[in-house]
Amino acid sequence: MDRRGRPRQALVLLLALAFLFESWIWDQVVAVGRRIVALVPWAEIRAVLVRQIDRLPVWVVLLTFGIPFVVAEAGSAFCVVIAATGHVIVGGVGYVAVKIFGLGLVVPIFDITRERLLTLRWFAFLHEMLLAFHEFAERLVAPYRETAIAFVRRLRDRARAYWSRRLAGAEDEVS
Repeated sequence: MDRRGRPRQALVLLLALAFLFESWIWDQVVAVGRRIVALVPWAEIRAVLVRQIDRLPVWVVLLTFGIPFVVAEAGSAFCVVIAATGHVIVGGVGYVAVKIFGLGLVVPIFDITRERLLTLRWFAFLHEMLLAFHEFAERLVAPYRETAIAFVRRLRDRARAYWSRRLAGAEDEVS
């Protein structure tokens, strides 16, 4: 392979790793989010907010969703760049913080503005394209995620076996 293809390969690898990381922890983050939301009467709050959103001009609704969305996506990209330039811990912590921001703010805002936003033909088209891409990416990453999960499980099992042997050996010494 020539040198021109290497940056593209590195970018694809970086994007795949970011997606793998995000999809790997997504289920756990969603579970925590659901527990938090269960403490709040979200259905009633959502109904009130949707009624308010329905009164606004569509461009205001677009800004209501768009500004936090752009901040979250730009923040994620910025944190990936920080991590890629050698500041892995700062970039990683920032990335997780931005994803929590996205989950805590952008997702609920999209939930209450979705119906109004989908009345914009271009937004509905982009939404469909993103859903198709997400499905494609999930299928692409699924085997790697399963391999990574199996690897982590094997490590966990080996660590448990090791500590069980160590504890059993310590108990024998005490006896």
